[in-house]
Amino acid sequence: MDPSEYRSLVDAYQKIQVIGENKFEPLSEETRISAFSITNKENFDYGVLFFNFLAQIFKNDCDFGFIDEEATEENLLSLREGIAGTDAVIFAFFIPTDVLDDDDLIIKLNNIIQTLSESKPAVGVFFSPNHIPEELNIPVKINLPSIDNASIAAGAMFLAGRKPM
Repeated sequence: MDPSEYRSLVDAYQKIQVIGENKFEPLSEETRISAFSITNKENFDYGVLFFNFLAQIFKNDCDFGFIDEEATEENLLSLREGIAGTDAVIFAFFIPTDVLDDDDLIIKLNNIIQTLSESKPAVGVFFSPNHIPEELNIPVKINLPSIDNASIAAGAMFLAGRKPM
């Protein structure tokens, strides 16, 4: 990693904000995670990059998937069955937060989050400097400054309690 990339990573890590009622406790590298990318076509590659970083950090098998608001209840129940053996669920939001101002979308996303996380700890990771709606029912929301490689790497590191310094 060249010095400018490292500085970008450190800068992104330092700008991480944790929002929510619960204090975030980093996940151990042995945690079995499931991660879902809430994305659109423009940001699909960022979800793949985030999954790759998570797979490098967490030692156990990681289950990954892409979700949009078109997911049916049947799809969600099938996904939940497939992740039954995991310890925590991560929802990475790669959509502009202004899209999240739509009340109908918030209701759909809350159903997705509730169905997939069930009784497991859930964390939302947002890649945007904008407002994150309080109406999203995720106990812990982690906000990063932007959608770029440095922020995506910093987000994955933060989840596992690793620091780039």
